[in-house]
Amino acid sequence: MKTVIIACGSGIATSTMISMRIDELLNDHNISHEIIQCSINEIDSYEDRGDVIVSSTQLQNEYSIPSVMGIGFISGIGAEEAASKLLEILNK
Repeated sequence: MKTVIIACGSGIATSTMISMRIDELLNDHNISHEIIQCSINEIDSYEDRGDVIVSSTQLQNEYSIPSVMGIGFISGIGAEEAASKLLEILNK
């Protein structure tokens, strides 16, 4: 099972929208997954449990797991590229 950490400013609104789209994407690709929603400030608390971070804003810190800019999952601009990058990371 893969774990996706989805982070936004508050860990509520934007991350929920991104979470719904990623859940659908991963289900469509038969990837067993767990989604953790949090605020940007909480990423450190979940980093050791995650396989990838998807954030709605530019990350200010370096993490031990890869990250994907997730705003495309909301705006549609760059969504295909973000989805491809996420799938590539999770299929390793």
